[in-house]
Amino acid sequence: MNLGRIFLTFAIGLSSVALVAQESDPVLMTVAGRDITRSEFEYAFNKNNVSDGQTAEEYLPMFVNFKLKVAEAIAQRLDTLSSFRNEYKKDRAALAEDYLIDKEFIEEEAHRIYAKDSAVIGSSGILSVSQIAIRVSQTASAETVAAAKARMDSVYALLQGGATFEEAAASIGITASNLRPVEIVRGQAYEEFENAAFALADGEYSAPFRSPAAYHIVKRLSVRPFGTFEQYKAGIMKMLEQQNIRKAAQIKKGLALAQQMGGNLTAEQALAREDSLLEAKYPEFGRLMKEYYEGLLFFEISTREVWNKEEDLDKAHAKFFKKNRKKYKFDSPRFKGAVINAATQEVLDSAKKHLDGKNLDEYRAVAEKYFVNDSARIIRLELGVYAIGDNKWVDKLAFGQGEGGRVMKSLPYVGLVGKEISAPEAYTDVKAAVADDYNKYKEQKWVKKLRKKYKVTVNKEVLKTVNNHD
Repeated sequence: MNLGRIFLTFAIGLSSVALVAQESDPVLMTVAGRDITRSEFEYAFNKNNVSDGQTAEEYLPMFVNFKLKVAEAIAQRLDTLSSFRNEYKKDRAALAEDYLIDKEFIEEEAHRIYAKDSAVIGSSGILSVSQIAIRVSQTASAETVAAAKARMDSVYALLQGGATFEEAAASIGITASNLRPVEIVRGQAYEEFENAAFALADGEYSAPFRSPAAYHIVKRLSVRPFGTFEQYKAGIMKMLEQQNIRKAAQIKKGLALAQQMGGNLTAEQALAREDSLLEAKYPEFGRLMKEYYEGLLFFEISTREVWNKEEDLDKAHAKFFKKNRKKYKFDSPRFKGAVINAATQEVLDSAKKHLDGKNLDEYRAVAEKYFVNDSARIIRLELGVYAIGDNKWVDKLAFGQGEGGRVMKSLPYVGLVGKEISAPEAYTDVKAAVADDYNKYKEQKWVKKLRKKYKVTVNKEVLKTVNNHD
């Protein structure tokens, strides 16, 4: 036997397989030394570009930036952190569960329950009724029973005399809210109640009758047939979930896998082996888990480098605003100040006097100094920079529009302190916009740094074939 020839033939076979794979899914780009195939890019592009309408060329920079951040997270060994590993493990276990249960078993069980309920309800359908009832226990004395019967007989007499169901019920103190319709099916209520209710036609009411719980007069409102499986499926599935159906389905799946795999495996061992093969066995699961893996890394590195990077944000935002002040403009005047709710006019006037001329940042300190500790002079402050439409009291008192807002019972006097401004005076006047722009600025600097640190190559010819290679 020529082992050299056999090895050479085997090697050629492997090369052929690799070439076929490369031709069917070529490398589109290399980012930080990692090859990214066309199919991986297509998966992200098609999933994230549903409404944006970008071309592959337009989406490419965003994709590359994402991969660069993931590469940096790996370089910083964030994937070795126990917090990262635990989070990924938890996410994977949740997503893998659907692959490790017998879904057909759950579906069959749902259909079995539906068929059982349908058979019980049968042609009788689901009945909507209203009732007038007086509770009478089975151990009640003869006098109590006789008194209840007499009251119900009087109600029945009113009904026969032309009174409405509501009027008759009111004669013994039963309100309309206690006559709300309820739905019943065969087998759910006392036999006496069901027999009386199902014997009626729509709109009819029964003569008084006694069940083990009460004396009743029941009025039949309507009946509807039992619905289709699809109509009840969500409710049935919820009930099955509460009964831990997924655990039973997992055991059933494990037993089937153990039989398929052989080797005297237990159901638990078979499930564990199947779990370890999911990424290779189900490409869609593999792609999803890679997406989760990289997504967690992206979030962790972005949090560290941009969103929560340790720095004095107030100072940084103020500096950023000062440098980019021309960018921040108002399309209409704003009122900068406070809405004051006060217990009395005197308190309101005093609050205005103490707050007048102070900065917005000083308002609360002044209020706490002069008003909070004096229970007879209570105020409430609402601070902000308001455009028309943001606050009804500001609309009325500052801009002369509208009727004002809700008057507080304990603080009925309302006034303003502050001023009208035509442009932002400080970063706090446009705090949300500044914070967002500052994060974008930091991210741009970071991405620029990553672009210098890591090499990126793109095969433009392969890029042209994205979503166009059938």
